[in-house]
Amino acid sequence: MLRLALVALVLALAAGCTGEREESCGEDAEAAAPPTERSDAPAFRILWLGDTLFADAAEPHLVSNGYAWAFDGLRPLPDADYVVANAEGPITTETAVYDPSQPWSYAARPEAALALAVEGVSAVGLANNHALDRGPAGLADTIAHLAAAGVVTFGAGTDIDEALRPLLVETPHGRVGVVAFGQGDGVRENAGEGRPGVAVLTRCNAAEGAHLARDAGARWLVAFVHWGVNYGEVTHAQRRQAGLLAEAGYGLTIGHGPHIAQPVEVVDGMPVLYSLGNFVFGTPGRFTADAPGFGLMATTAFGPAGLEELRLHCIRSDNDEVAFQPRPCSPAEADAALRAVHADIVVEDGVGMLRWPIR
Repeated sequence: MLRLALVALVLALAAGCTGEREESCGEDAEAAAPPTERSDAPAFRILWLGDTLFADAAEPHLVSNGYAWAFDGLRPLPDADYVVANAEGPITTETAVYDPSQPWSYAARPEAALALAVEGVSAVGLANNHALDRGPAGLADTIAHLAAAGVVTFGAGTDIDEALRPLLVETPHGRVGVVAFGQGDGVRENAGEGRPGVAVLTRCNAAEGAHLARDAGARWLVAFVHWGVNYGEVTHAQRRQAGLLAEAGYGLTIGHGPHIAQPVEVVDGMPVLYSLGNFVFGTPGRFTADAPGFGLMATTAFGPAGLEELRLHCIRSDNDEVAFQPRPCSPAEADAALRAVHADIVVEDGVGMLRWPIR
């Protein structure tokens, strides 16, 4: 273990990881025994959901109809053993806006936490640009409300150590380590030594998150990343950051943030789903013909050899059309939207499938 720790430190220093904790590689996580693996078990399915917010323009409908109302058009969700979503904004009764200069600021009522749990969400990533919309107190409330509902949080916390702590998902084929990152829109939002915030995607944080997950017994690494430009195409920065993740040893990146679905690409051998788009999201949105209101629910299957397939379920998320109740795409909508994600996707009954290895 000491030798592994020294190797990790040398690699981190070689990558230029110096200075504060968000630019430096820290202590080993407590080692955990890997789960017992069963080669005869079926593939373990993880469902990944995009930007999720029970607030803003949707709130009057949720208060009147109940929070379960938002899911009426989506039930049943795709079959999965574990469900991960991006919680876009705090869940708190705090009303004071943390950064008045920020153009959009959100907060959902505590009922939102239970709504996620009732619909089967197992864990939520908090590493996004709205995590501190109500400041450190709002972030603490968010974590507490979700914990009380039985939903695991990752990607943000009281300091960088907590923000980088990986989500560990047990499967019959090995442990999956998921690390959440944001792209770092403001220093006030970035976790540091003794500073609450989110884990920012830097070269060293990527390496440190991978190291922590491996040290905790993870066999496979997934990055869950909030990045990109709202309603825009994949950026050079996203591709560059994807390269950092591949270099750090992640085997898959699941992205969100732009509010629309973006393509799947392979970066240095690592499949990257750049954006799932919106899931259940409470703002009207700014969709256009060039940035249509389609989102994705992605299911990954982990078998004895690792990732076996990626299934993509198209949902209509433009609230001008669905009025805060997203629904599955029609067959014609799904065919067009999913073929725009990847040229080699196979679409059957409105579901797109990509088998490993993805080209």
